[in-house]
Amino acid sequence: MNKVKTLAAIAGAATMAFAQGAVSPTFLWDGTTDTEGKVETGSDEETSGYWYDYNDANDGGSSAFTFPADVEANAYDNFYGPLVEAYQGIKATINLGAGYDYPYAGIGFNIWSEGQEGVDITAWGGICLAYQSTIGFGIELGVEDEATVTEYNNYKATVAKAAALTVSDFPWSKFKQGANWGKTVDQATVLAKTAAIKLKFEGTAGTSGDFLIQKVGSNANCGTVAIKSIAAAGSAKAMLSGRTVSFSGISSAKAEVINLQGQVVKSATVGSTLDLSSLDAGVYMLRVAGRNVKFAQKIILE
Repeated sequence: MNKVKTLAAIAGAATMAFAQGAVSPTFLWDGTTDTEGKVETGSDEETSGYWYDYNDANDGGSSAFTFPADVEANAYDNFYGPLVEAYQGIKATINLGAGYDYPYAGIGFNIWSEGQEGVDITAWGGICLAYQSTIGFGIELGVEDEATVTEYNNYKATVAKAAALTVSDFPWSKFKQGANWGKTVDQATVLAKTAAIKLKFEGTAGTSGDFLIQKVGSNANCGTVAIKSIAAAGSAKAMLSGRTVSFSGISSAKAEVINLQGQVVKSATVGSTLDLSSLDAGVYMLRVAGRNVKFAQKIILE
């Protein structure tokens, strides 16, 4: 199901007249603390920064994201806010489909506004990511009027797959245009009029993978990865002893155990204990959510 949302509807405001300004010299979106699904870039436009997704449907393709079934859009038709709040980042499965010779799908955010006006992001120095993904993807600089400026041959950096949450920096020197197609343009021109940052999955039809994007920021600004409390858990606790998790301070909640590929491998209504004896040894995330409680923590099974 495609979760593209009209940004004006998300912001709850009509389109405003554009008044060019400057973005912040640095920025950081942190999925462990964000609840709106919005990147603060320094723009004062209400429609700036909201996450959205896109795919190759207009080119006849069938590529699509599958998002967690337990997340729904809120009253403002905002899907990414609830998704980020529930999973401490953007979590989905990507399926590249048939119908177009170069299948693709991606997520992104507009830097200045939904009008996709270009602004100068040179000072960012590059892009940092905290992520995990079973397949590689790219970071694409969506330039203003890309049909004319680059003829869609935008500057991209390649992101390698990562089984565990990983922080990587991508300075501007890692961003390149493709060879022998589109229009060649110097990078300085693109950085001076970039409209959107996109995380793009592309490849052959039939390719699929799971990913979680936890942080996106300017170069060297992502720090370290963390699995942390989404909301104050108060006296709620989960304690692991051997292969058994016990709970305290929780009256009604659901517990899920998630592997490094982002798959839920165990789920149950929280009772006195949770038996994990059937799981393989390794690192997992335990997520607990219910009335007045929501937290996550890393557990290691030996």
